[in-house]
This record gives sequence, C-alpha cells and structure tokens, in this order.
Amino acid sequence: MELRSAGILIAIAVGLFLGNRAIKMLVNRVGAERHIAENRIDYVIKSMQLVWFFVGILAAIALTGSNIKDIGLLVGSSLAFLGVALFAQWSLLSNATASIIVFFFFPYRVGNWVEIIDGDDTVIGKIKEITLFHVIMMDEDGAIVTYPNSLVFQKAVRITRKKPAKKEANNGNEK
Repeated sequence: MELRSAGILIAIAVGLFLGNRAIKMLVNRVGAERHIAENRIDYVIKSMQLVWFFVGILAAIALTGSNIKDIGLLVGSSLAFLGVALFAQWSLLSNATASIIVFFFFPYRVGNWVEIIDGDDTVIGKIKEITLFHVIMMDEDGAIVTYPNSLVFQKAVRITRKKPAKKEANNGNEK
C-alpha cells in the first residue's frame, strides 16, 4: 500500500512540475505576442502556478487514501476559515481573477488611451500599468487614476491610440 502511495505522489509531483512548465510557456508566449510587460507576465504566472499547486495538493490527499475523516475535518475547517476570510476580501479575489482574464482576453495595452464608460463617472486616461488589482492611468490633466480590474471587466471600454480631444463646456453661452 505504501508503494502505491509513493507512486501516486511521484506522479503528482511530475504532473505539478510539467504543469508549471506548461503554464510558464503559455503565459510567456501570450505575453510576447501581446507585448506585455515582464512584471505583469511574472505575476500572472505565479498566480496560475499557485492555483495549480493547490490542485496538486488536493489530488495527493484524495488519491493516497489518507484517512478521509481526519482530512475531511481539516479541509472543512480550513475552508470555513478561508470562506470567512475571502468573504471579507472578495473584492481582492475578484480583482485578481479579473486581472488574469484581462491578461488573456482584453485588447487594450499599456500606452493606449481608454475611456471607461460608467455614466457620470466615466474615466478617460492613458494606461500606464495594469497590475494585479488595478489599471493605472494618467488622465488628460496628468493626474494618476486607478480603476479596479473587476470594474474594468464589467464596463464598456473605448480604446484609442491617441489622446482624445478635450470637450469644451459652453456654459449655456450658445448664440
């Protein structure tokens, strides 16, 4: 029985190693194709590898035939604690998840001028950086604006390659 468990653990370790390499190759390839900054590529790789590691741990626990009652109690208690902690920090988790989705699927890049359309709270600026939690922009007046990734993911975004023309307010002086 111990030999079987050792074989399973070795197979899981090899799977984790190969999966980590595949994640790194995939994210590096997508990052190079889209000309994404190296630091952004690195934190997307680390985030995805962390999730892969937890999948491997759960697989090891499930497949080695460990005492399910003891592990069930540990996992249940850990998940309850984690659930409370994540509920308190749900916005951080949603921003991190949105950042990974933005990395793979969104068409805007650092250097683009964007307009995030949100009614009266519309934001216009040049993207300076896309971090794990925020899109950092500089508006037309040179002020730094941060916008959460989860909201960028939910809002309409108009992308331009150059600075938009300023809209002049005419203050009711029409003739």
